[in-house]
Amino acid sequence: MYKNLFQHYKINGMLLENRIVLPAMVTRLSGEDGLVNQDIHDRYMRFAHGGVGLIVMEAMAIHSAKSGPLLRISENKFIPGLRDLVQEIHDTSTSRVVPQIIHFLKIARNGWRQLISDLSIEDLDAIVEQHAAAAFRAKEAEFDGVELHMAHAYTLSSFLSRVNPRRDAYGGQSLENRLRLPIRVIAAVREAVGPDFPIGVRYLGEEAIRNGYALLDAQRIALAFSEAGVDYLSLSVGGKFEDARAMKDKPLYPYTGYSGDRCMPGKQYPDGCNVYLAEGVKQYINERDYTTPVITSGKIRTGGLAESILAAERADLIGMARPLLSDPDLPKKLQIGQEDQVRLCVAANVCKAL
Repeated sequence: MYKNLFQHYKINGMLLENRIVLPAMVTRLSGEDGLVNQDIHDRYMRFAHGGVGLIVMEAMAIHSAKSGPLLRISENKFIPGLRDLVQEIHDTSTSRVVPQIIHFLKIARNGWRQLISDLSIEDLDAIVEQHAAAAFRAKEAEFDGVELHMAHAYTLSSFLSRVNPRRDAYGGQSLENRLRLPIRVIAAVREAVGPDFPIGVRYLGEEAIRNGYALLDAQRIALAFSEAGVDYLSLSVGGKFEDARAMKDKPLYPYTGYSGDRCMPGKQYPDGCNVYLAEGVKQYINERDYTTPVITSGKIRTGGLAESILAAERADLIGMARPLLSDPDLPKKLQIGQEDQVRLCVAANVCKAL
């Protein structure tokens, strides 16, 4: 029944048991210290035991900026806890696991937020170095690869954005300028981890904000990343500050406007509503002789839909975040023909609200 979904799939030497991916979801389960604790351990072991092919572990800060209960990979002291978790996943399951590493800017409860136009060239150099150092720590922790977070409301995504406000060589006047810092980061990470360590990028197929970029730019970004040697591309949508709803005494949350809806499509959206972006990106880079694997995600709730996407070659791998949160055993149940036993995600987005 699932001819494609349960095929083995290789990404630069990382062999996946199947083509189901758990995209990064921030759990808010870690402590303020950023260390792996029992709750984090239990959450990811549960996903691993469910049989998912690739686990992308929630965004980990590469710097020391405060952000509440967020995992961190900004210093060597975080390596032992991460290594222990990775080793247990490897010892007890077939899942491969990579960390998503992230740089973010400051934001205050009064509505003020730091912009990329506030960053000096020295700041940009530091961001490049922080990404490279964090990726090397990921390798030291024995992860199977690393994913660079260039999506949503965060630093590198803001450089890629068409509403990038900078007026220098890193500014929004051209796509070449907007790509300059992300490409520097990719090059530094590759130098740090070597040629055989998989590097993925999570970025936006569409910003879903006024004057933001959409598929045409996403295709050109994918080509640039492929030329830079990225090993997989993971497509998301939206999640931006520009259309976030302000709430009294709370910092802006970039998943409260239309772009946030598109990032985690709820009941009002059709299943697979963002697949066309991965399809467009995949076709564009394939026509230019690049075969970089493309991950699609966004309300792909059933094995049947996932299989149809792969069969039609609209994407190479299937991201299922909320469906795996709803039922971590989804891969195993699909593989043994128990789809009727899957606890189906109904896209109510209670998880998002919490």
